[in-house]
Amino acid sequence: MAYDYINDGEINSGAVTKGVKGNKKARILLLLKMLNEETDQEHQLSTKEIIDKMKEHGLSVNRKTVKDDVDLLIASGYDVVITKSSNNSFFMGDRIFELSDLKLLVDAVAAAKIISAKSTTALITRLQKLCSKYQAAELLWNKDINKNVKPYAKNINLTIDKLTRAIVNKKQIEFKYNEYDILKQLHPKHNGKTYIISPFFMKWNEDHYYLVGYEESTGNNKTFRIDRIDGPSLIVTKRPAARKRNKDMYIDYSQCAFNMMANEENKHKIKLKCRNSLITIMIDRFGTEVDIRPMDNNHFRLTTEVYVSTNFFSWLVRFGDDVELLGSPQVVKDYREHLAKILKKYE
Repeated sequence: MAYDYINDGEINSGAVTKGVKGNKKARILLLLKMLNEETDQEHQLSTKEIIDKMKEHGLSVNRKTVKDDVDLLIASGYDVVITKSSNNSFFMGDRIFELSDLKLLVDAVAAAKIISAKSTTALITRLQKLCSKYQAAELLWNKDINKNVKPYAKNINLTIDKLTRAIVNKKQIEFKYNEYDILKQLHPKHNGKTYIISPFFMKWNEDHYYLVGYEESTGNNKTFRIDRIDGPSLIVTKRPAARKRNKDMYIDYSQCAFNMMANEENKHKIKLKCRNSLITIMIDRFGTEVDIRPMDNNHFRLTTEVYVSTNFFSWLVRFGDDVELLGSPQVVKDYREHLAKILKKYE
């Protein structure tokens, strides 16, 4: 790869043509590249191997040169580990990410529906460059990604960039919101209504990415699937956000919202009677600070606030008679009507 050398604002074309080949100034960069790409604890480069590789690039070095260059990298903060012997060997120790970190990131990127198949390949290729080529081979993932599993378009990145800029700069945004019709075609919701939102934050939930913000015209906080926001119509305005985010709002949505489809007016305090065997599931869902108190030898009572919706009722149904909704009275009434409507279909 050729490098641009800047001299008084002009590119030295001779230096560009020459590149790394035989360029002594590039020696330390070449050594760092070797150590990053070709070494780890199980794969080390000896002094002789480094000398031979430098020769391939037209650089004449000796044992002392290699030692001096390694010492310079160490002094500059790089964790180059030296294995002492008659022919010292070297490998890159601590990196920005441990291999276990990279495996988690690769699995997350590969599983995320919102990241397109093409972007997934590009991102994982970049992640593989953060470790040695041998470790990169261990970052196993399914390269034959089906577009039906990762259906979102590449331009979702542009939407996320705009939303991030609006959140950071506390500006309002305008956009149209899409929904599918029975022909599986996306079209603007509510006859092409333009939403004007003061964005608070973006949140990942159950394999989708959501935007939470305040709609001044209704006076409510609203939630939008980011992949449904119409990218071409999205505008970051110069108008300041109409309302600031509550500092506890992110945690609030994490614990209270079911499938992120939450509206402020539907927030209620509820009480659940749960079998003791469900204690771990409930703490995982509502957090360790949730109000839990024993009721008898087999049950506990859980009190918390949730955004009541059909998604919440569907979540309750999965537990059958292991969970009983005790309150509030209005939520119990709504739940009974929800169940009755379903049962009526099977009469």
